[in-house]
Amino acid sequence: MKAIKHLYVHFNDGQRMALRFPQQSDDPAEIARGIRKQMESTSISIEVDGDLLIIPRNSIKYLQISPAPMRLPETTVLGAEVID
Repeated sequence: MKAIKHLYVHFNDGQRMALRFPQQSDDPAEIARGIRKQMESTSISIEVDGDLLIIPRNSIKYLQISPAPMRLPETTVLGAEVID
């Protein structure tokens, strides 16, 4: 059984979309390539219940993936925590 991942899309207008999906690959390098491709694209594409959602990147404030993938982009700051 594949691990369950969560994606939280935080939009510029303050709304948030929460999605749950099975881990897409067991290969950390393939996961990293997929994340890089999504980040370089002008839109994020997600299949939800047989429908295709295409979300323009310019409407997204940030993305949150939980738990984090095993392999992270090279420039990732590690060990941070959000403080108020």
